[in-house]
Amino acid sequence: MNWPSFDDPPSVAFLDVDGTLLAETTSYLYGKLLRRRGMIDQSLLFRAALHGFRHKFGRLDYGRLLDYGLRMIRDIPLVELERAAYENFKDHVKPRLYEGVVEHLNELRASGTPLILVSSSPAPVIAPLSIYLGCTDLLTTPFRVEHGRIAGLGPGPPCYGEGKLHWAERWAEERGIDMDLAAAYADNWSDRALLQRVGRAVVVHPGRKLKKLALQQGWTIVTPRRPRLDRQSPSED
Repeated sequence: MNWPSFDDPPSVAFLDVDGTLLAETTSYLYGKLLRRRGMIDQSLLFRAALHGFRHKFGRLDYGRLLDYGLRMIRDIPLVELERAAYENFKDHVKPRLYEGVVEHLNELRASGTPLILVSSSPAPVIAPLSIYLGCTDLLTTPFRVEHGRIAGLGPGPPCYGEGKLHWAERWAEERGIDMDLAAAYADNWSDRALLQRVGRAVVVHPGRKLKKLALQQGWTIVTPRRPRLDRQSPSED
């Protein structure tokens, strides 16, 4: 099914990233790039793959994954992490965006709907995508930065599961935006709290449980095509 159209533009569109805008996990692609550069240990990728499998079924302990991941990158200057994120976006994230998603979001933005990325991934990893899509804001798990390095978690819950709803509601309340007029796009069972809170929910390639809930709630289900990757793109081996 094609991306949806709205008779009345949503007050805001909250956009999950992985599995919703692209057919991959952004942080995993980023981790592979850091590993190729020798900036992190291979064990982080193995653990990320395990947690990614758990996330698929809505069973991820995101706090444990964050704690482990932060220990792996705490000695890397933030500026180096940001530079790697832009390379990751250009070479590995942008080519994996679902067909038609950029055009759809362009139309939403042109209609006056603010686009807000809501992601569990660290802000430096997602920032290039946010800029490319012309998003108004970016909601992620807060981090503390000390002496140019990520020092630990900031205040508030991780932006995962119920945490996504927390940060989205806070953003809307601060701006006087009605959540009942908002839209949310997501793909995973763990995102259901945010999907149930907004007036218009869009689920992308949902799994069995989320698809059942979407049909019960009358939500829009879309199954965009995955892009064909250019064989000449940078190697990920």
